[in-house]
Amino acid sequence: MPRTMIVDDDRTTRRIMRHWLERDGFEVIEHATAGDAVAAEARPTVACVDLGLGADSGMDVMRQLKAQDPNLEVVIVTARSDASTAVEAMRAGAYDYVTKPIDRERLLTSVRRASEHRKLRDEVQELTSELRDSRALSTLVGDSPAMERLADQIGRVVDSDVPVCIIGESGTGKELVARALHQGGRRADGPFVAVNCGAIPESLQESELFGAERGAYTGAESTRQGRFEQAAGGTLFLDELGEMSPGTQAALLRTLQERTIRRVGGAKELHVDVRVVCATHRDLEALVAAGTFREDLYFRLVVYPVEVPPLRERREDIPSLAAHFLRKLAADVGRQPERVSPEAMEALMAHRWQGNVRELQNAIHRAMLACDGTALELSHLPSNVAAEKLNPVTSSPEAQSAPQPPDTLDLKTIERRTIRRAIEATGGNMSEAARLLGIGRATLYRKVASYDIIDAA
Repeated sequence: MPRTMIVDDDRTTRRIMRHWLERDGFEVIEHATAGDAVAAEARPTVACVDLGLGADSGMDVMRQLKAQDPNLEVVIVTARSDASTAVEAMRAGAYDYVTKPIDRERLLTSVRRASEHRKLRDEVQELTSELRDSRALSTLVGDSPAMERLADQIGRVVDSDVPVCIIGESGTGKELVARALHQGGRRADGPFVAVNCGAIPESLQESELFGAERGAYTGAESTRQGRFEQAAGGTLFLDELGEMSPGTQAALLRTLQERTIRRVGGAKELHVDVRVVCATHRDLEALVAAGTFREDLYFRLVVYPVEVPPLRERREDIPSLAAHFLRKLAADVGRQPERVSPEAMEALMAHRWQGNVRELQNAIHRAMLACDGTALELSHLPSNVAAEKLNPVTSSPEAQSAPQPPDTLDLKTIERRTIRRAIEATGGNMSEAARLLGIGRATLYRKVASYDIIDAA
């Protein structure tokens, strides 16, 4: 049942209102003082607040209750019927007002409408949140267990401003994760500004981040905004954080503590409203131990670490990633091969991918440029990728030292392996597996039966 809170210091008024509301199907809690109402653990859908609460102001109580729950609908109860009181209450965030002596139908109508309005607001907020989440996670390709863990990590902090440090090898897609955090959060409508700290000379890092006043240094002919100001209301992504100079580290720490910046050559403090997300492929703890990275800044920025898995730990995502890059790069190439041949997919699955997803994208891009047909073949792939098609990579030293399959494996063996991997990668979804392999669903079923891949099907 919708829960209504009554805040009124008149016991008789509370009892009458409670009787009416409970008969109308509402759960009712009542409080005689402002302190009890604000401290109450039970959160209502609607609150009926008396403007005259002795020494307390009903307007202040309303503001405190709405600070705890911004979606709370408040119906003001007042003994005064003058328009100025009603207008003041509505401007302060009240949904409606009723005057004393209270009319039963007027009260019930107001609370019903406020309850329905709250329900609609909650539903819209929930749908908006789901849309943001789906939009954010749509940029991350793959449904392997490693990617599911990454999506769970992102979901836990997407709606907060907690500092996030994204950790991962080069080429794993750290900026994509940062964009997912931005697009799925409250700041999605604000700007996303990315800065590669390793690409900026140490002497220019502070002016790049915090801006510079005219004449601050040679060549500063006009006042220039820094990246913090450009990211106002949005997200500032600091990539390659470990390359930041000691001086810039000190200035950044002060900005995070004070929420203000000072342009190079300036004396004025400027307030900034920015979510900071950082990333690195280096071991920041080792840099702290070596004295090259400030420990206090480390604890400010690495509040919630998010680890992006290397491609070797999520090989089952390679078919999905390959299909994604075929679509993504089609406009640049001027054509889109429809599929990756089984032999070429076998090579992609076997390669070591030391450059991770970025290396895979480059390999697909080169293959598309070399391809004139409807399918990427083994011959289109870079030579270092094609050469390893019969030497699958394994993680254990024992497996790496084990005898490798001979170069005389026939195409049926390769096709059987590729089909099995496609089925496993799609969780047994035969339609999706057929799409990734570039064959019809009926053809896939025939091949599954022919190769006796019963357990995978």
